[in-house]
Amino acid sequence: MAAVLHFTGFIKGVTYKTCLGENLSTINLDVFDVNKERGYGLIKSPTTEIAYSKWVSPKRTRSYPFARIYNTYNSSKVITIIPVIKDEGKDGDIDKIQYSTISWMNLLNIYIVLAYYETAKKSTKKGQINKNKLSNQKFANEFVTFQISEILAYRQSALHWNKNLFEERFTQTFEKALDSYDSIFNQTGVILHSREGLDKYLHKIKDEFEEFKNISLKGSESASKREVLTSHNKSNF
Repeated sequence: MAAVLHFTGFIKGVTYKTCLGENLSTINLDVFDVNKERGYGLIKSPTTEIAYSKWVSPKRTRSYPFARIYNTYNSSKVITIIPVIKDEGKDGDIDKIQYSTISWMNLLNIYIVLAYYETAKKSTKKGQINKNKLSNQKFANEFVTFQISEILAYRQSALHWNKNLFEERFTQTFEKALDSYDSIFNQTGVILHSREGLDKYLHKIKDEFEEFKNISLKGSESASKREVLTSHNKSNF
């Protein structure tokens, strides 16, 4: 089995130049709807503007959100909207935001907006009619736009914002997400992943925020091992 290497250190003096940036479309904050807008763009307020990107899953390799983030790099202030959890139903995947994601955003000076899914429908895709699968999941837009308004007025760094966000609001947002999925189950009848296990996960985070780092990093390490093994196995064919 391939060994997993661990590196620790401090990164300073980060500089970069965007070479393939796009002209961003602009939307006013008072009409912004995260569920209707494209994956990245500019949000304007009466006094300033901010570039945004959004994730459709907290898992970085599920929909490759860094491509969308890259398109916002030329802006002076950048946010990215990430769901704390996405449950696709008992017969689908369940993903949770990882501490390594937070670290990456801190390094790139990107403000995180925590989000959760408020509504969804039972999947009617071919082959999924009789499965417990969700589709068309929609964010709680008001919850997202409130945080954007806060960040527009915020004068400290993304690192400071993200640290406070996860220490003071993460558990409440996660609970909102779980309650919302309970409501989605009642509306759709789609069986979801066990809330008991997710409540235990959240309880550990409540006990000590450092535990969130440990849980997340262990998960990332396991994923890395699977990727190494998958690549190795493929090379034998």
